[in-house]
Amino acid sequence: MIATAHDPADIPPGFAAVLARSGEMGRLIAGFDWSSTPLGPMSGWPQSRLTAIAIILASSIPMATIWGPEGILIYNAGYAAFSGDRHPAMLGSPLVPCWPEAAAFNAQVLAEGLSGRTLAFRDQAMMLGQRGAAQQHWLDLDYTPIADESGHPAGIMATVIDSSARMRDRQERESALAAARESEARFRNVADYAPMIMWVTDPQGHCTYINRAWTAQTGQSVADGLSFGWVKMLHPDDRQPVENAFRTAIARIESFQIEFRLAHADGGYHWMMVTAMPRFDDDDTYLGMVGSVIDIDERRRAEATLRDVNAVLERRVMEALAERKLFADIIDSTGTLVQVLGFDHRYLAINRAAAEDFERLFGTRPQIGQHKSEAMAGRPEILSVMRDYWTRALAGEEFAVIQALNDLAGERRHYELRFSPLVSTEGTPIGAYQFATDVSDRLAQQERLHDMEAQLRQSQKMEAVGQLTGGIAHDFNNLLQVVVGNLEMLDRFLPEGENPRARRVATNAMTGAKRAATLTQRLLAFSRRQPLAPQSVDTPRLVEGLSDLLTRTLGEQVSLTVDAAPDLWAVEADPNQLESAILNLAVNARDAMPHGGTLSITMRNATLDGLATMAAGPVPYPTDPGDYVAIHVSDTGTGMDRATLGRVFEPFFTTKEVGKGTGLGLSMVYGFAKQSGGQVQIESTPGEGTCVTLFLPRFHGTATAPAEATSAIQRPTHGSETILVVEDDADVRAYSTEALRELGYDVLEAEDGASALALLDAPEASRIALLFSDVVLPGGMTGADLASAARSLHPELKVLFTTGYARDVIVHGGRLDAGVALITKPFDFADLAARIRAMLDG
Repeated sequence: MIATAHDPADIPPGFAAVLARSGEMGRLIAGFDWSSTPLGPMSGWPQSRLTAIAIILASSIPMATIWGPEGILIYNAGYAAFSGDRHPAMLGSPLVPCWPEAAAFNAQVLAEGLSGRTLAFRDQAMMLGQRGAAQQHWLDLDYTPIADESGHPAGIMATVIDSSARMRDRQERESALAAARESEARFRNVADYAPMIMWVTDPQGHCTYINRAWTAQTGQSVADGLSFGWVKMLHPDDRQPVENAFRTAIARIESFQIEFRLAHADGGYHWMMVTAMPRFDDDDTYLGMVGSVIDIDERRRAEATLRDVNAVLERRVMEALAERKLFADIIDSTGTLVQVLGFDHRYLAINRAAAEDFERLFGTRPQIGQHKSEAMAGRPEILSVMRDYWTRALAGEEFAVIQALNDLAGERRHYELRFSPLVSTEGTPIGAYQFATDVSDRLAQQERLHDMEAQLRQSQKMEAVGQLTGGIAHDFNNLLQVVVGNLEMLDRFLPEGENPRARRVATNAMTGAKRAATLTQRLLAFSRRQPLAPQSVDTPRLVEGLSDLLTRTLGEQVSLTVDAAPDLWAVEADPNQLESAILNLAVNARDAMPHGGTLSITMRNATLDGLATMAAGPVPYPTDPGDYVAIHVSDTGTGMDRATLGRVFEPFFTTKEVGKGTGLGLSMVYGFAKQSGGQVQIESTPGEGTCVTLFLPRFHGTATAPAEATSAIQRPTHGSETILVVEDDADVRAYSTEALRELGYDVLEAEDGASALALLDAPEASRIALLFSDVVLPGGMTGADLASAARSLHPELKVLFTTGYARDVIVHGGRLDAGVALITKPFDFADLAARIRAMLDG
């Protein structure tokens, strides 16, 4: 008895549509009171159960789902038909009692399936009584565990195919083979006197017997024809096909039949037909093949004559129906999707390709004479679009459109639809036709090509900027070092309170020089040529250390909020460059909120699967799969339109007024993120604000505390040790030695690696505590080469490099080599003092 008390509101909306499409079984499942079963009301069913039931209902093969330890049955129409009189009482009932004659088998299946095992049985013999008395059946059974949302088996999906007919056919074939074996004894008694050729082989295919008709037919002796000697008598063009068929039958132990040409005693070739089958002894042991060969030469000549006659008739018919056949060929054989409608919107013709694609979209195939609205009733959203297209075509309009459609599986495809009016040979309009082509792959290829071209242009642009910047960075930063260092020295030497005009001029000049240095560093950052020193960074602590500077930068009208996930991962990045990136984003956000607003910095863990793309730079770049920390910097400012958003990472692009920005702030952020192995994403809505997200790779280890924020000014620290300064630029070398002597150090000078090594090899070289060397030196020896040679002489010697642009000497892959200490030109007096002291004390 099936329970019927059921509230339709319990059915999940999406599943209700599945049941509605599933006919009588859908109605029975929808009306069943599942709350009376261990499965509970349908509203509480997990998605895994709903999905599994939807799958079997969509299949015509007998399928059932078996749930829980009780084995509650839910099945499709095919299984209902297989169950016979036991349906519908079986619905919602336990499996084992439903089939008492197979209780032990089903109990074992239930236990093993719920333990996670996949089971398969072929030609499983069972006595089943679907309609009265039990009868012998053979079944192909497949059982697959169904995992719930936690990954544990919650049920079993069963497929049942009745193979009884196949088994009975096999039994009949075996009986026929037995009869053949009985007749073998009689075979040899009559074979020698038979008019046709007869032969026998061993299991390996060697011919062990040929009757006398062979010699009469071919002229070859019986002895020469044994084993594989008979092959020599085949027509050269037929040898390979005959040998292939013969060897295949031997290997598979199966019958075969083939026609071929065989040498005749008259000197020509006759068409023959061989028929063979395997032979067995009383114990079913395979003994080889037995066959006969008959002369069909006359029949083949008659067939050839008949073919010629038929060809003539066919040609005449085809000529008479040429126009109709041409139309039929176009409709049925082309890969293009072709449909023809009459003025009543009923199908006049549809080719195979269109019918198959229609079924993929709508679940059914349209029929000739069927109304379009009836055929497309299951997809009203598509019907509405297509009705408009066909109306235009039937009105005589010829046009083409690109239309995107989703199939029943949710896959989105794009079609090029070409509509044209259809007229008869007399010129009378009789309807319209549609040629459709799936252009999804072509459009995807075009989009990929467009993306690749854009990426190439962006890469070439970055490479050009990088080469230009690298070409001038070394010399330009040397010049800036001289300017910054001497202006700073002038400021220190001016007596306090005296000559304010000179001090103001020096300050203005210093501001300009530092802006020039910042511009160069931003160009290097955008082109990913700045040296990075990545380490583990605790991002919340780094942002906390920047909070005072951020507050002063944003001003009183902009409020700052910071929110970090409690389990936030550490990131692998250069902390100084990360601070600069966040400050750049904060400055941009402040300028986008002239009337005040809120800047939010949110930090979350993010795992990317490799399929995501980030709108970074002018084109999307793929993101490597892995763990990242996403730093979202959001403002409530003016936002940007789509055109502006597509250019924000381009170097020198800015929306600010002239003199208010270089257009390199976001370019620097982009270059830093890419060089760090991360990515940038930017989203913006005009009038609502902008969110820039930095994706930086997760550091696998323990995060270290961030260094003191760059805003903190460190006091110069003096010393008395001996320092060897190696610098090819005389002005830079003069400033460096003067600054170090001002700090109290004893300074030695060298202009290249060779002269520096001479000092390091002198007897008094042991007093040199630190080598302060430019990276790029003349004479073929780099600063790195010099450091290596110096440490071979003095293993404990400490080395601090300086450079305006490191090239590939101590920087590889955009990162400083391990153990390398570097201070970048132009450096100021305080930074130099602190860095030298830290190196000597470290």
